[in-house]
Amino acid sequence: MATWAKIKFFYDTMLGLAGSSLTATSTATGDYSVSYLYNMLEIGAWMAANTNTPVYIAYDAGAGNAKTADYMVIMGHNLKTIGATIVLQYSTSGAWAGEEIGVFAEFSPEADTVILKEFSQSTAARYWRLKITGVLSAAPYMTLCVWGLKTELDYASASFDPYEQEAKANVNLSQAGYVTGVHTQYAERALQLRFDDADATLYGKIKTWWDTSGLKNFFVAWDTANNPTDVYLMRPDAKFSNPLVNGGLYRSISVNLKGRKE
Repeated sequence: MATWAKIKFFYDTMLGLAGSSLTATSTATGDYSVSYLYNMLEIGAWMAANTNTPVYIAYDAGAGNAKTADYMVIMGHNLKTIGATIVLQYSTSGAWAGEEIGVFAEFSPEADTVILKEFSQSTAARYWRLKITGVLSAAPYMTLCVWGLKTELDYASASFDPYEQEAKANVNLSQAGYVTGVHTQYAERALQLRFDDADATLYGKIKTWWDTSGLKNFFVAWDTANNPTDVYLMRPDAKFSNPLVNGGLYRSISVNLKGRKE
């Protein structure tokens, strides 16, 4: 029997922190700001101005600051279609003269769907960059691209369907009940996660996520060991309630998530 991985949340990112900056080698004319990459929304995207490579998405944590990372997620991109190769690198000096270190091997995405790369926690560094290379057939674009520190939770106590979804659609019926037309808008995923008898460590992770991320979108993976491409952009219910149980020693944690199916 395959061993599952614990549920993981990917919300903690260095991008957008006070005092930091994010720049791109080039940006297309129009509303394609590089700041869209970390706002966790799907209504904007960054796009390069041309097919010239290498293309860099460069991050500077700011004077006196150094950040670590152990994951990167990219969503809403064309990197497979255009024939791109990517790698995430860091530099403690910012010289980018051969001292930089890639946190994973350069690779070419296998599809234009969500990309999750996990790696050993890096050395703390002020300077980071995503490097895009290759003979590109079109200008690269990305809706979201973040990296930072993941949060590993636990195994869910109750069963759930990782592929639960609901079609948001208008279905027209005749007076006799025949379907006369269907207009599908999108499909929405749902995850209902429950952790019974959760200890203080697990509750602390959940509360930190809630206090930090709130109602914003974030990425969640339910089993990276056997289903590494099942990485969803989701948002939580507005209610945060995790009652004490067993005389206050433990918590009964429920996390209900929804998100548009990619």
